[in-house]
Amino acid sequence: MKILARKPLLFAIAAAALATTAGGVALAPTGCASNCASNCPIVTALITTSVNADPGITDLAFDGPACPTGRPSCRGDDQTTQCTHIYVTGRAEGYCDVLIALVYRDPMAVRLQFGPATTVGCCSGYPVIGDSRFTIPLDFDAGIYGADGNTSQVRVLTDGGQDDAGADGGADAGADAGNDATASTDATDDAADAGATD
Repeated sequence: MKILARKPLLFAIAAAALATTAGGVALAPTGCASNCASNCPIVTALITTSVNADPGITDLAFDGPACPTGRPSCRGDDQTTQCTHIYVTGRAEGYCDVLIALVYRDPMAVRLQFGPATTVGCCSGYPVIGDSRFTIPLDFDAGIYGADGNTSQVRVLTDGGQDDAGADGGADAGADAGNDATASTDATDDAADAGATD
């Protein structure tokens, strides 16, 4: 007891420190403030240049049910570049075509696919299926590519893309496909007519 009586201040400090530690443990955050969001799937795709240089983007448009609302935005470093990267976060399950018009090149479309809403921990959003990062090369004769050079999600808009980079890009692509189908049907009918007369 003499030891306790001689050092009451030391014991008071030790008790206060112990109470503070216990209170901190009891009040430790749970939920999203903890690590439950540490293994979230990627829900935002990135289309970017490999270096901080403008690739010559002249127009951008979205087409598809999973696309964000509004027009796409492109950012640079706000000092030496104006447009080097495009972030795309899906708003629903499905696809989103990012139509990109580039100076001195045919316009291109990057098809992004988003899966069902994630159920991992406290994560939210629609996970990207397939490549989530694409590179816009600076060479005028090169096309956009995904991870490891993959180009399966990128297509060149071969009709010149004058309207494809605008709001009606999907309608133009559908009209072109319809015209191709009509031409194919006409060719089949011509072949059948030729065979019927023989």
